[in-house]
Amino acid sequence: MLQWKTKRESETGNLRGGFITLVLAAMIIVLPLLMGHRTPHSLTLSGLVLVLGALLSASIGLLGRTDSALPAPDRSWWLFAWLLTILVILQTLPSTMLAQSIGPYPEAIWHNSEAAPAQWSPNPAATLRGWSAFIALFFIAWLAGALSFRLRNWIWLTIVACALLQAVYGLLAHAGGSETIFGIWSRNNPGVAHGSFSNRNLFAAYLALTWPLAVTIWWRRSIPMLNKMPYELRVAASVISGGIIGAALLASASRLGSAAGLTGLLIGLMLWAYYRNSNNRPIAVWPMLLTTAAALIAAIWYGLTPLAERLTVTSIEQGRFEVYTRMITELPAHWWLTGIGLGGFEAVFKQIQPGHIGAWYDYAHNDLLQWLLEMGLVGAGLLLTVLVAVVRYRSLDSERVPLYAGLAALALIGLGDFSWHIPGTQIVLAIYLGIVLRPKHVQNEQVTQPRLENRRLLVMKNE
Repeated sequence: MLQWKTKRESETGNLRGGFITLVLAAMIIVLPLLMGHRTPHSLTLSGLVLVLGALLSASIGLLGRTDSALPAPDRSWWLFAWLLTILVILQTLPSTMLAQSIGPYPEAIWHNSEAAPAQWSPNPAATLRGWSAFIALFFIAWLAGALSFRLRNWIWLTIVACALLQAVYGLLAHAGGSETIFGIWSRNNPGVAHGSFSNRNLFAAYLALTWPLAVTIWWRRSIPMLNKMPYELRVAASVISGGIIGAALLASASRLGSAAGLTGLLIGLMLWAYYRNSNNRPIAVWPMLLTTAAALIAAIWYGLTPLAERLTVTSIEQGRFEVYTRMITELPAHWWLTGIGLGGFEAVFKQIQPGHIGAWYDYAHNDLLQWLLEMGLVGAGLLLTVLVAVVRYRSLDSERVPLYAGLAALALIGLGDFSWHIPGTQIVLAIYLGIVLRPKHVQNEQVTQPRLENRRLLVMKNE
């Protein structure tokens, strides 16, 4: 039976949710601005912002009066977090036995007792940093799914605003020939657009993730500040915002990012059309088609030459494919079963990196392969659990359609880059997952509950 809250309890819960929304919105805005230079210092700073922001948000949501606190994560969520935590504890536990029996070390290293490793993970500090980031994202995903429908709309508005700002800044900085990012960091790819991100691929992945949302947000009448716009302005805004992001995405000259972005937009278009037809919704699909066309026209006008030139270059991909091949064929099979330790790829790959591959591979440039190598069978099981939950709780509505499209784009990018490791992208990814992993009935309750409560309070007042 539905449990009615008093007016005071409802106001307390709304206030708590409002503070959480402000913290999450601040993180969505700040984190992409810190992505201009990937150094240990900048990565540490962005990691601290992510972890401390998640800790503050979770504290607001869980602590205090239980009657106004957000519903805690259910058992399956806690099981996921504890399995990940236990595995990380074992990977960082000072144990020579674990290091020698499971650790990813060459046999020769054990002949020198003074240099013998003491932990399973070859880089315990990186393992702990990775664990803290995952736990932070765990709480962010839970908070996103637990927030009310009204408050989540402010989150979507913030994400779209940030994506548009990134796209506009990227285009203007490129057109103006700027050699720095905000006058602080040197631009690593001065010949293309890459916003406030350190390189074009990371910039393109962020835009590919947010592009479908930027196109469809104008058609949701529940979005604040947009809900009273006339139809003609909605069409214009959808086409213009989609065209700006599409132009910036293609102007980044990122081949994988551009392909993934267009794929995600196409998936979003198909899901949007299916949602309209299956529910007899009076939703127009042609504005999304106009958006796609506008993006391509804007990109052609702006210049597709850099992207076309890069499409003819295969040397970079050959290097990456060689990395994948060596990972699969030259690393011992049991390392793939037990895992080498979260964040341990860089240390392990140096053992097999040939001299003609001179690039510094701190990431595998394939997030899926790197995750499976670092976390083994347990990591594969955790990933499979998430995928099963996404399928189990699948549901099409105006909120979820662009999320599925963006996630599909980022999943494709994860097969050839390392954007899953970038905090500015991670927070948006976690928020998306927090929504699509919530059961449909929970989402419906969050939408109807405020209306029912208001009706109940009105009846009580009249009585």
